[in-house]
Amino acid sequence: MLFSKIFTGIALASTAMAAATPQQIADGIKSITQKSQELQAPAQSITILNAPLIVIGQGPFPQLIAGFTDIVSTATALTAQLPGTPPIQKRAEKEHARDLNSRGADADLFVRVHQVLLNILIGKAGILEQVPVIGQPVATVLRQVEGVVDTIAITLINLTEARANDISSDADSLGNTLDLAISKYEGISV
Repeated sequence: MLFSKIFTGIALASTAMAAATPQQIADGIKSITQKSQELQAPAQSITILNAPLIVIGQGPFPQLIAGFTDIVSTATALTAQLPGTPPIQKRAEKEHARDLNSRGADADLFVRVHQVLLNILIGKAGILEQVPVIGQPVATVLRQVEGVVDTIAITLINLTEARANDISSDADSLGNTLDLAISKYEGISV
């Protein structure tokens, strides 16, 4: 009996320590957004001439894959902190309206920046059909990105009741763009 009380106390303390503050969530989303934005230039530089350099670890694709892997790592670290985060209560929404709008703007920017990057990749997929070694590694890392984006979206929907519909709509839109990008790169195979 004493053991169960100690275990429960430890579990509650662990959950409380894992909780993220609204500022930490906003900072995490901003960091992921910035990382995505930094990948736009390498994505724009993709050509039929530099794409095959992936086989020797050169060209834009190793940088893109490493960048997406970094996004996944950063997002995974953020989501590991979210389970203990309490939702913003309806009564507190007015008090936190400015924070909600700020986080909402961060979430909107997150979606827009990711969609720009994904649309660049989708556009480049057409010229890469002659370079089949590119498809699988890019599709694989995009599936990983999709997983963490889904986790972040679901958690944000649960945390911010006032913005749940907007976040859900943005998440659906980003999810559709991710699905299209994944299918384009899965279609480029040996």
